[in-house]
Amino acid sequence: MSLVLYLGLAGPAHGDPLVNLIVTPAAIDSRQHGLDKTADGKLIFSWVDNADDNNFVRFAFYQNQDWSAARTVVGVKGKLGAPPKVIGLSDGALLALWMDYPEGKKKSYWGRIYSARSTDGGASWSNPALPNSKAAKVYDAQMSAAALPGGRLALVWTDMRAAQDEHRYQLFSTVIDEKGNAAPEHSLDTDVCSCCPVDTAAEQDSLMTVYRDHLPGEVRDMSVIRWVAGQSPTEASNPVYNDGWVIEGCPSNGPALAIKGERVAAAWFTAKNGQGYVKAAFSENAGRNFAEPAVLDSNAAGYVDAALLDDGSVLVSWRSRTGPEDVLKLAKFKTDGTLSKAVEVFKGSFPRWPSRDPQLKVIGDSAYVAWTDAGAKQVKLAAVSLVGW
Repeated sequence: MSLVLYLGLAGPAHGDPLVNLIVTPAAIDSRQHGLDKTADGKLIFSWVDNADDNNFVRFAFYQNQDWSAARTVVGVKGKLGAPPKVIGLSDGALLALWMDYPEGKKKSYWGRIYSARSTDGGASWSNPALPNSKAAKVYDAQMSAAALPGGRLALVWTDMRAAQDEHRYQLFSTVIDEKGNAAPEHSLDTDVCSCCPVDTAAEQDSLMTVYRDHLPGEVRDMSVIRWVAGQSPTEASNPVYNDGWVIEGCPSNGPALAIKGERVAAAWFTAKNGQGYVKAAFSENAGRNFAEPAVLDSNAAGYVDAALLDDGSVLVSWRSRTGPEDVLKLAKFKTDGTLSKAVEVFKGSFPRWPSRDPQLKVIGDSAYVAWTDAGAKQVKLAAVSLVGW
């Protein structure tokens, strides 16, 4: 661990002794938070700092209430698209992903993904590489990723290459190997909801991606596609649940997915008949079928994340509506369909995309939740003790 530059816990948030706000290296006007963890269990906390018209992708490690020195991955002139990611790989290396805009393409929502790899804890990075083919037209709303064995990474993005002529947005995938080289891309679905974030999780080389589908009649419910790293799917996608939400346009509110062995947990937002719900459901056969979902919140704004625990239950974070402000909540959903615990992490205002979706990561007996506080204009981080949950 490098020199500690910041104090650790700042004290309980909103009076809940289980929730502790952590003082972070992120400055005022920081945004686009992210969380991951290293192969040896350190939290990776990432964010974007802005200076004039330049944006800097930065990160630091957090372990045992100590921060490493903050490091910069890259500086980009102009705005960034979907939130950057700094991901811990299975071989101990780091891989960073960020999205900028080709010159003159900012108004067309056409982003460009770059990747870089570090083998020295982020002190230095490989030259940025484009993991997509020349045919790719990456939609700037989202990219998802999952670490694979052997220091590889699976990358999924929404693609606009058929949007202009056929009005279809597609999901594509690739695998970035241990040397930073990208394999040929594969189509996962040829017609998806355009700007909702998706989530991808891996169990060895078996992957699942959950996303808001674009079904006939403008139905926009959740589907999951199963695939193997480096291959096209051999099975069609299947629904997580048929909510029957019909909406003319993308609600910009994506799902979350977590995998451990054959057990899969999915969480999502739906608003059929104008009522906002956050739901969660389990699968015990690697996502081939999901049980009847439970409603975690019937007055929700959404923007979910999820993490499976060792006892088989799932932690879900989301934003709940309470009036002019939202409440960031965290709850434990058990396989018997009950909620065993719920806490309020933060109450306040949240920014619009691309900093609106809270992030969740579990390490040991702590759940870490990151978000951007629109009122404070700063990225925030809290630790929630899971002891006794």
